[in-house]
Amino acid sequence: MNLRSLGTPVISILGALLALACSDATGAVGGTGAAGGSGGGGGPAAAGTSSAGTGLVSGTAGSAGAPASAGTGGGPSTGTAGSASAGTAAGGAAGAEGVAGSSAIAGAAGSGGSAGMGQTGMYNVPRGKSAGCNKAAPAQDSPQNYVKHDIAVTGVDPAFLTAHPSNPGNNGGYTYAMRNYYLKLPAGYDSTKPYAVTFGGGGCGNTGGDSGRGGGQQASGIPAIQVGLSYVFSGGACFEDGYANTPEVPYFDAVMAEISANYCVNLEKVFVGGYSSGAWESITLGLARGGVIRGIATGAGGLRMSRPMPSGIPMAAILLTGASDTTNPPDGPTGSSLARDQILMTNKCVGTDTMAFAGDADCMKYTGCPAAFPVVWCRPPGGHTAGSGEHWAAVGAFWDGLPPVP
Repeated sequence: MNLRSLGTPVISILGALLALACSDATGAVGGTGAAGGSGGGGGPAAAGTSSAGTGLVSGTAGSAGAPASAGTGGGPSTGTAGSASAGTAAGGAAGAEGVAGSSAIAGAAGSGGSAGMGQTGMYNVPRGKSAGCNKAAPAQDSPQNYVKHDIAVTGVDPAFLTAHPSNPGNNGGYTYAMRNYYLKLPAGYDSTKPYAVTFGGGGCGNTGGDSGRGGGQQASGIPAIQVGLSYVFSGGACFEDGYANTPEVPYFDAVMAEISANYCVNLEKVFVGGYSSGAWESITLGLARGGVIRGIATGAGGLRMSRPMPSGIPMAAILLTGASDTTNPPDGPTGSSLARDQILMTNKCVGTDTMAFAGDADCMKYTGCPAAFPVVWCRPPGGHTAGSGEHWAAVGAFWDGLPPVP
C-alpha cells in the first residue's frame, strides 16, 4: 500500500529518553573472531585465533575468539586454547574469557581479549557509547535549529535504481545515492556525554528533497540528538520502503554511521518514530535493523507486504492508529495491527493479555513481553490524524519507562 498524506500534521511525540552514563574505556566495533579448526586424527587441533574488527560504533567488552576444537580421530587429545586479539580501540576494556572448545575433550579456555564488539549480555544489542565521543561537533551544528547534512549513500541495489529511477528535478537534485538529513543538537551538548538519538520521519507531500528539515516527527523536550530523515519523492511512494531491496535501509545505515562517528551517541538509546509515511518507514527500519534501533513510535503506519529480511532481534514499540483511519486502516491487509503482531512474535511475547497503559484507555500494553522490549497498541477514536494530545502523552511515559537491556 502506498501512503498518500497531503501534508505532515503537527504531532508532537513527547519523550523522555534517559541517556546512560558509560565508561570512557570502550573499543571500536569489531567482528566476531573465527573459531579454530578441527585437528587431524590423533593430534590436537591448532589454536583458534580471532581478531576483533574495526568499525564506526564503539562498544564495551568484546567476546574472545572461540577456542580450537579437540582433534578428531585417533587417541583422545585436548584442543589447544583459542586466543582473541585486541579490537582496534584506545583504552578498551578487557574482553570476556573464551568459551571452552566444543568437542569430545574440551579445549582450554581462550585467553581474554581487548575490547572489540560491544554486543554483550542476553540480547545482541549495542552497548556503551560511539566513536564520536570526545570529538567536537561539526561547527555548523546548533541546538536551536535543524542543520542540513548531505550524505552519499552506498549499497543501494542497482536493480532498484533501474526499476525505480529517481527524479532529481522533483527533489532539489537529490537521488537515492545522494541524500540529506537534518540534525539538531541537544541543549548544552557535551561531547563526553553519550546521548540518545531520535530519528523522525514525516508524512508524504514534500517534493523538494528536504522533508527532514523540521526534524520529521520528533520526540520533544528530551536530551537527544534529533535527526530528521528526508525522502526522495518519486511520484509514487515517499519513503521507498515497500521493497525487499529498499534504498531506505542503506540510507539509514549511512546516516547512523556518520552520526556515530561524529557525535557522542548512547548506542542503547537509538529510536525511530514518525507519522503516516514516516510511520511506515519506522516499522520497516525497526524490523530490519533490530539490534541497532532500540524502539519505534508510530502514528498511522502499517506493515509493507514486501520488505527487507527482518533481523529477528526485538525492539520496543508503541503503535498508534486512529480506529476509523481510512488512509491507512489499522485492520487492512497491510494495517498496523499486522505490524503489531509481527513485533509481538519477534519479541517472543507470551499470550495476548493486555492492560491499560499510562492511564490511557485507548492504549493497551501487552503483559507477556520482555520488560526491556514492551509493545503498546493505541487505537483512539478518529481518522488519519488521530492521536494528538493525551494519546501522544503515552509515548513519553513509554520511553521513560524502558529499563536497560539485560
